[in-house]
Amino acid sequence: MKTTTTKKERITTALYSQGTSLYTCKSSYPEYDAPRNLMGKTHYVDPDTLKGFGARILNAGDAADGLLYWLVESVKSRPNAGAYTRRAVIFDVFGEVLNERDTWHKDTQKAVTEALEFVRTFDAVKHTADKLAARARRDMETARKTLRTLCGKEG
Repeated sequence: MKTTTTKKERITTALYSQGTSLYTCKSSYPEYDAPRNLMGKTHYVDPDTLKGFGARILNAGDAADGLLYWLVESVKSRPNAGAYTRRAVIFDVFGEVLNERDTWHKDTQKAVTEALEFVRTFDAVKHTADKLAARARRDMETARKTLRTLCGKEG
């Protein structure tokens, strides 16, 4: 009997074959959940990075069945500004920032609303499939060049 798989299931399998995991809730505390999910994908929430920018994670979570991760950070809007503001940041499953981070909010809930609205309107499955395909093409070209070099057929 033939089983059918969804595009999302195929994407998940391809991600795992590349050593990339989906985002999941690892802690109910955003300041712990964000680094655990984004570790190895980006330095955005590493303790030293946060400290260097004077930033804190106020809220965070996975979305789009683990293909996206969003957070709200508290950070100074300008380097010498005294007041802290909030902004939403959304990452794809590879750790790349997807949204423009130029919208600042005085209220955390407004930043959360912005993050969730972005997630709601963003096609995470298509984005991830496109990036996986691009990576596969790049990896195949690298493999071809390596084989040509090993066989003595430069160029």
